[in-house]
Amino acid sequence: MIEMEMGPIRPPSEATSLMLRVTRGCHWNKCYFCDLYKQYRFSRRTYEEIEDDLKKAATSAHIKKYTTCFLQDGDAFVLPTDFLLQILEGIHKYLPNIKYVTTYARADSIARKSISELQELKDAGIEHLYCGMETGSDIILKKINKGFTSQSIIDGGCKAKQAKMILSEFTLFGIGGKELSEENAVETARVLNSIKPDFIRVHATGLKPSAPIWRYVDDKELTLQTEEEIIEEQKLLLELLSSDMDSYYMNEHIVNLLLEVRGNLSADKAHMLQIIDHYLQLPLEEKELFNIGRRLNIMFLLSDLENEVKRNRALEELNKIRQKSPEPDLAYICNYVRQSQI
Repeated sequence: MIEMEMGPIRPPSEATSLMLRVTRGCHWNKCYFCDLYKQYRFSRRTYEEIEDDLKKAATSAHIKKYTTCFLQDGDAFVLPTDFLLQILEGIHKYLPNIKYVTTYARADSIARKSISELQELKDAGIEHLYCGMETGSDIILKKINKGFTSQSIIDGGCKAKQAKMILSEFTLFGIGGKELSEENAVETARVLNSIKPDFIRVHATGLKPSAPIWRYVDDKELTLQTEEEIIEEQKLLLELLSSDMDSYYMNEHIVNLLLEVRGNLSADKAHMLQIIDHYLQLPLEEKELFNIGRRLNIMFLLSDLENEVKRNRALEELNKIRQKSPEPDLAYICNYVRQSQI
């Protein structure tokens, strides 16, 4: 363990990267669905603070295992290009084993940088941008107070691709509730088809009662979707995504129900839809058994329904829930589990 200042999160795919905190918190910090950074007052770390962490890392016995570095917190790309270049120079000076650098980047932060700036940052080592677009719907973007429009997402994404950066776009199923489920899928597909990102990383939303978005639930403006309804939303999105995109589509996070739905759109789209259809065609009892088994981390793949030990454990837990309430609100229960995993 290297004694460096750490932020709260990183993308699942950056689990083996060195975490280098360059900002504290999120400069926007107004999204209604997120309460992750609410306890932090946004600030930019000084280069001296960052350099001190780099020196600590350089003297660590564990540093040689790291070949990638992820810049924290919520959007390092909001930093001026000159300052980012100084950080990258420091990384290469103190940590020569680092081959490439990655970071979260809001769509509007990418869009504000010129193509020449993006290319300069790419040449200096930033290879991969993770952009939380969440949705392509302007209605939902406004409703969740995301702070930018779908056009900003397209502008930023296309700029990143033009600069030859690897681009991951995060999307959220269920962020519009039952009321805006189709809107979410259709408009998100529209934006993604325009950008053609390298990775489409889909996440099922876990709405937190502590977050401002929950007032929509309390006011009956947003109805929580069942696991099946979220999968139907995912099916519509996947159907609408262009099959000629060389993009990797993935359910990568533990909050997602069907972790096996992943693959290259140009080669594996039909197979991914077959998996979704297999789930949707299950009898209701089998769906509910898998949903509970999955949410309690008893089951991880649909094939686990054929495992007698896992089936029995999941059935035992489902029966416990029904003993407490003969007609449990499984949409609420599953949302509660998902939001606790974020």
